[in-house]
Amino acid sequence: MTGEFQGTRVAVTGAGRGVGRGVAEAFAAAGAQVMLGARTLSYAQDAVAAIRAKGGIAEAVESDISRREDCRRLVEATVTAFGGLDVLIHCAADIPHGGLGAVSDERMEAGLASIAKAAWWLLEAARPHMAQAPGGGRFIAVGSVNGTVSVVPNMTAYGMAKAALLAFVRGAAVDVVGEGITVNAIQPGLIASDHAREVLGDEGLAAYGSTVPVGRAGTPADIAHACLFLASPRSDYITGASLVMDGGSSLAPARGGRGDVLQDRLKTQVGR
Repeated sequence: MTGEFQGTRVAVTGAGRGVGRGVAEAFAAAGAQVMLGARTLSYAQDAVAAIRAKGGIAEAVESDISRREDCRRLVEATVTAFGGLDVLIHCAADIPHGGLGAVSDERMEAGLASIAKAAWWLLEAARPHMAQAPGGGRFIAVGSVNGTVSVVPNMTAYGMAKAALLAFVRGAAVDVVGEGITVNAIQPGLIASDHAREVLGDEGLAAYGSTVPVGRAGTPADIAHACLFLASPRSDYITGASLVMDGGSSLAPARGGRGDVLQDRLKTQVGR
């Protein structure tokens, strides 16, 4: 427990597993009071138990952020539990696998709603509370390099939703800057999350990581470190920005066929 965020009220979407859980655990370890939102409540409850076992402060609420009312519920639960909301980190995403012609309208809408629309609904609900944050409010969205600086085969719908999220971050930053709220994004490459392991398997994940210029895939801890910075006073002068975190993949050619690794694995995921 570092205490850097002692007393800070934080809400995290998609916090039951993967990146969201890693972010929630990092803030709790830094002294924050953390509300973990997750569509599957049992996952969030497991994460809360792990945080409390280490002396952290955390609560959980069931929230499917593809629905406006659940976005409000997450914000309201945080304010009720902790007396306010200072930092909101949007990690959740219902990922639609597939390229053009291979994604149903329902799956496309689920992706757009959980990624881009949810950001709108979350900030809209949190805005009056974050405007009262003693050190200024912070909204951080976890986007992707896919659809913005690179293209992943068979992930067109997902990339489209993430690109819309980045457009929201830039516009919303202007909307709320006069209220002391900053709005920023992180754009990861492949992260070694639970979902990535389900899609690629351990062998595929290792194979992909070997093609990344820095020599590995990213981790939830990498994303958590960036979130801690963007939520801190050290980022006061940053808003409407996005931080690319892909180990250099968007700058250098793939070592050993990164695209082929993903394409082969993702073909099996279309329609899931």
